[in-house]
Amino acid sequence: MARLIFPNPRPRFRLKNHARFTAVLLVLLLVVTAVVVALGKVRENGDSEAASIVVTPFVPPPTPEPTPPPIEIPEGKSLEKVIIVLDAGHGGNDPGTISPYEDGFYEKEVTLDIALKVRDYLTEAGIPVIMTRETDTRLADTQKEDLLRRAQLANDKKATLFVSIHVNAYDLKYPGARQVKGMEIFYYNKGKQMMFEDFDSYRFAEIMANAIKAHNGIQYRGAIKNDLSVLRNTKMPAVLVETAYITNQEDHARLKSAEFRTKTAIGIAEGIKEALETLQAFEYEGELYVFKELDAE
Repeated sequence: MARLIFPNPRPRFRLKNHARFTAVLLVLLLVVTAVVVALGKVRENGDSEAASIVVTPFVPPPTPEPTPPPIEIPEGKSLEKVIIVLDAGHGGNDPGTISPYEDGFYEKEVTLDIALKVRDYLTEAGIPVIMTRETDTRLADTQKEDLLRRAQLANDKKATLFVSIHVNAYDLKYPGARQVKGMEIFYYNKGKQMMFEDFDSYRFAEIMANAIKAHNGIQYRGAIKNDLSVLRNTKMPAVLVETAYITNQEDHARLKSAEFRTKTAIGIAEGIKEALETLQAFEYEGELYVFKELDAE
């Protein structure tokens, strides 16, 4: 009898549809390949496609600043910007007063130094300034024309206030001339109609004198009315400050002192500020303004 080599043989499975099997296998390979490629891109980019979507948060637009209301101009007045004209006396071939104690020491040097300091203090405080001169020059060849041009500059710029800075001297041929010392302020009220209500050049001189005395402590000889060219020909309140006497030895030492010049400049600047406060100057959109009388002469 024949014997079986494999007793109890297991049932065998046969592939009946080779084409369908091949198709399924190919689809499976494609799916696996796609997954591998996608995972590779994720590793390269450090993030998934979905994570690459950036969500921009909503930012509300800034709230616009409110527009300031228009300035109400009182009846009979005009609105003008604040401008201060500073006049450093003399310059160029006009030295002004001359020291009897030291060669080469002139008024023109002192006045320019003080005026530039006043300019810097006012500019730092936000007050617009125009200088008649900023260097050792003059505006015209003749003294008469030079003085007229200084006044005309202030008028053309519609200055609010005009301050001329000088150094005094006494004629030494007179007995006791060297003993005369101190500060004087000159003014001249012009025209029938003032540019500002209840404020004229004399009022300006008073304010200026008190401010300068408070800072440099110099003797004050008073306010003097005088129709000097720059005072007579300017249309706005104007003063001429004679800071000290170059012919007096004490005042001469003051004029040579940087400390005295600085304190005098601070006093002049403070006098201008106080005058503007008296005129009720106000700020509007970053500019300083005052009300002037219409048809002021």
